[in-house]
Amino acid sequence: MKMKKALTILAAASIVLGALPSLPSEADASPAVAKSVINNGLDYLGTPYEFGSNRSNTRTFDCSDFTRQAFREGARITLPSDSRGQAEFVKNVGETTKRWQNLKKGDLMFFMSYRGSDADDYRDLDSDDKRITHVGIYMGDGKILHTYSDDEGVTVSKIDGTHWERRFLFGGSAVR
Repeated sequence: MKMKKALTILAAASIVLGALPSLPSEADASPAVAKSVINNGLDYLGTPYEFGSNRSNTRTFDCSDFTRQAFREGARITLPSDSRGQAEFVKNVGETTKRWQNLKKGDLMFFMSYRGSDADDYRDLDSDDKRITHVGIYMGDGKILHTYSDDEGVTVSKIDGTHWERRFLFGGSAVR
């Protein structure tokens, strides 16, 4: 009788544990996972931007809510709910880079506040002192998938030569 009860408990535990989402392993940290995250994010193109969006629906997004949703759907990873928490998550996963050109598709990108569109607006700033105010997903080919504007909602932006390049602080993978 004790053996039957133990087997029942073991079977129930395996069903419950098997149903729980898990963090992808290094073997899963592949171009396929990045593609899945990006494709899930692209499904939301045009979804309206709302600062402090409601985390329980997908009718609107702010930047961190958007990245959180894309990673939840595309990689079964639940990121923290704000950009600074997501930055710490990425730092705990592994290496980061301060050069956006070194990023891989699907990496998260972190940015400081907008100071203007001219390069001079960002000259002589110490990026280590700057607070993270924005996050997006690197798509490759110098493009970022993100949301930041009431006018565009979820969108794709060019990085090279834009204020996004000058605002970039660091980036890295959220996949273990």
